[in-house]
Amino acid sequence: MLTFIWEAEGLMVMSREGLSFLDDEKPRIVMFCGKGGVGKTTAASATALHFARRGLKTLLISTDPTPSLSDILERNVSGSITPIEEVPGLEAVELDYETVIDMWKKRFGREVYEVVSSFLPVDEEIIEYVAGAPGIDEEFALSYVYDLYRSGRYDLIVWDTAPAGGTLSLIKLEEKFYRHLGDAARLYVRVKKA
Repeated sequence: MLTFIWEAEGLMVMSREGLSFLDDEKPRIVMFCGKGGVGKTTAASATALHFARRGLKTLLISTDPTPSLSDILERNVSGSITPIEEVPGLEAVELDYETVIDMWKKRFGREVYEVVSSFLPVDEEIIEYVAGAPGIDEEFALSYVYDLYRSGRYDLIVWDTAPAGGTLSLIKLEEKFYRHLGDAARLYVRVKKA
């Protein structure tokens, strides 16, 4: 279950159920969405701190391309999940574009190469090409958060998302990705004819 919290005209607005859903035992994801500079990271941090102090095993994750989570927590949480010693049960991580793409390459790069090279004469540069596909970073970040959710490791995941444009682009990812792959096939045919 996702609860969306978004910014509207400078105010943070929450879904109708608020945070009362946290009273049951199932793990949850709370997403803070909105335009940049309205306090999503601050609100997400305060929410994560609150519920960790109430005894929920909580992960605070930021996928904002201009992250400030390390500044708020006064420690480096960039790139890997880091326990916050002062608050038992709270862990945090900041994922920038490069980190997300590196994680994607480690998880899928070899497989992408093996699949594509099985029917096209390509070298490992295909991994870089596919990694540069529009939306790969957002889609992988979503997949990463979902995998953490499914792991059951956390009672609550508080997700500080990219500004609204980036978060809303998740809706059109599939279309962008397939258009990118179509362009790659046309490029290959042109190069082969040359």
